Formats: sequence, C-alpha cells, structure tokens
Amino acid sequence: MLEIAGLPAHILLIHGVVVLAPLAGVLAVVFALLRRSRRYLAWPLGILALLMVPLTVVTAEAGEQLEKARPASQLIQDHAHQGSFLRYVAALFLVVAAVQIAAAFPSLLGRLPAFRGLAILLESRWVLPATSVLGVLAGLFLVYQSIATGHSGAASVWAATR
Repeated sequence: MLEIAGLPAHILLIHGVVVLAPLAGVLAVVFALLRRSRRYLAWPLGILALLMVPLTVVTAEAGEQLEKARPASQLIQDHAHQGSFLRYVAALFLVVAAVQIAAAFPSLLGRLPAFRGLAILLESRWVLPATSVLGVLAGLFLVYQSIATGHSGAASVWAATR
C-alpha cells in the first residue's frame, strides 16, 4: 500500500482532488461565461485541467490499494466506483478545457503551420459558443462528480461511527 509519512496516500492525496477539482470546474464555467476573464484564466484553467488527470489517477490507485488492505463494505465499494468514474471525468474535462482555450485563442494555433487548418475551423462563429456550453457543462459535471465521490468516501469512513 502506498504511504506518505506513514499514512495511506489516498487520505492525503484526496485533499488535492477535493480542492482542485471544484476549483477547476468553477474556472471553466467562469472562463466560458465571462469573456473578459479568458485572458487571465486560460493558463490557470489549462494547468489545473492538466494536473487533475494524474492526480485523480494516482488518488484512485492509492484508494484501490487501501481498499485491498482493509475490509471493504458496500459503501467503500460504492466509493471505489465513484473514484474510478472520476478518473474518466477528469480526462474528459481536460479535453474540453483544451478545446475551450483553443477556441478562445485560435490565433495562437495559427502561428504553428501544423495547426493552421484547425485555427481556421476554430475561428468559425459557432465554435466559441459551442465550446463555452461544453465548458460550462464539463465544469459543472466535474464539480458534481468530485462532490459525489467525496461524499461517498466520507460516508464510507464515518458511517461506522454513528
């Protein structure tokens, strides 16, 4: 079982997911809805979206190791399913955030010869509104899924103390 300072890594890594996933989701929503904020939020959104994928994967892997080391109840199994699903949600969020950022700044892609065709497509009138809608949906879903996963984990730990 993966440990950090003698504690199961999952219980430490999960704090990063619990804080960063909703933050990334809210950034995606703000990025989509407030045009003036895009210039300032592009880098933080891109970095958070990129960071969420390995963080959720490592946290889920550490959780699976913890699940194997401890007796598993139905609540823990439900949490494990939520955590596995969150990995895919984080990966999908990364793709949506990347497309959202690229659609907001198509001229940056136009500078690279390999992406000129993509930059022309991204300059279409319908692309920015479509990616904004996708960004809002993906951001809200990431927030929801991280809360649902965290709640199921908390319930699996604290249900025995009632």
